[in-house]
Amino acid sequence: MNYRVHRPGDVGVKTYSLVDLRVAVASGEVQLDWQTRHNRKRMTVLEALKAASKSYECYECGKEISSLAAACPSCGAPTRAAQPSLRPTTTTASSTLDFHVARKGKRFGPYTEAAARNYLANGRIRADDLCWRPGMDSWVPVSQVLQTLSR
Repeated sequence: MNYRVHRPGDVGVKTYSLVDLRVAVASGEVQLDWQTRHNRKRMTVLEALKAASKSYECYECGKEISSLAAACPSCGAPTRAAQPSLRPTTTTASSTLDFHVARKGKRFGPYTEAAARNYLANGRIRADDLCWRPGMDSWVPVSQVLQTLSR
């Protein structure tokens, strides 16, 4: 899913993936009232993000899946909806959705740390997949981050 964003006053457009568009909005690089095109439809960035919250692109097969699905119906990859909820008393793992994972150039998540650990344990996330969370300078193998966090 790519979004072509037009900055007011600029001649060209810049293309963002959904994840990159969310990051660009959060950092202030892109404003919510700017125009974007997605699947040949013209809308504001805010409208695009609202529409995207109803569906996701599967990181494994690239097919669009419902945000209510527990896993991609095509390949079985986990979605945000499949993450277990954490009680507020849990202190060993982060309960925020800030754990991002990448495989073969495609990003997925964010997940809670507990969900990422569960997916690593059951093989849906691999130890050699790359991960990132706020505060990290670069993407590193999942095994390094989860080992560090479990100490």
